[in-house]
Amino acid sequence: MRRYQLVILIALIFSGCGQPLKNDTMVVATNSWTAAFAKAAGAKNVVVLAPFEMAHPAEYELRPSDIPLIVHAKVIIFAGYETMVKRLQSGLELKPEVLVKIDTDYSMATIEKSVMEIAQRLGTEKTALQNIDSIRHLLLEGRARFDKSGLNGTPVLVNFFQQSIVKEMGFSVTGVFGPASLEAGDIDKMAKTGSTMIIDNKHNPVGLPLAKVTTGAVYRQLLNFPGMNQTATLADVISFNIRQLESAGENTHQ
Repeated sequence: MRRYQLVILIALIFSGCGQPLKNDTMVVATNSWTAAFAKAAGAKNVVVLAPFEMAHPAEYELRPSDIPLIVHAKVIIFAGYETMVKRLQSGLELKPEVLVKIDTDYSMATIEKSVMEIAQRLGTEKTALQNIDSIRHLLLEGRARFDKSGLNGTPVLVNFFQQSIVKEMGFSVTGVFGPASLEAGDIDKMAKTGSTMIIDNKHNPVGLPLAKVTTGAVYRQLLNFPGMNQTATLADVISFNIRQLESAGENTHQ
């Protein structure tokens, strides 16, 4: 028996001791971002595998203590980029209907699609639709503020993983960098675009070398995974990112 199968067997044996786990409502989310989508869909009993304080939640490796939670879950929400995905899909013999793969970004189209996919599995469509409307209002309100101030007329360079929220706010994207580290040629080319804002990804920032050589550009980092800066929900992250963009835009006009 392979080592990992032995670990699973031991974990399952111990999961049968003491108070049994309920499987009628428990939703397991791979990280804080998939958990935020689950909560927006109306899930109440959500267990998050990767710790909120992790800088790179997608790199979280499954632990033996996670196995009982996974095998007793009603639904498991994942995005596909997590290190643990192969084990979830093939190493634990889970029923296909338990696994729900969603897309994760901050475009309204993706939020609506992914939240409703989860809600349909949970039977919480009414709550999900209410939450989607609240998020849509938040995004539209932010876009309206940028339209009114004209800040979204500012040309920006943006990290690959932060394009969705920047585009939702109506900014003009003059270049996309990352997720790999920038090479000298890329830095030189982007520094000549005349961009006055550089928007990076807080979870894996690679734009600092670009910021150092782009004269007059304001540098900011946005979130994807809730957890930092007192964020816990999709709405929290959206609000935080809007504030960061507003701050950056105001500084370009000083």
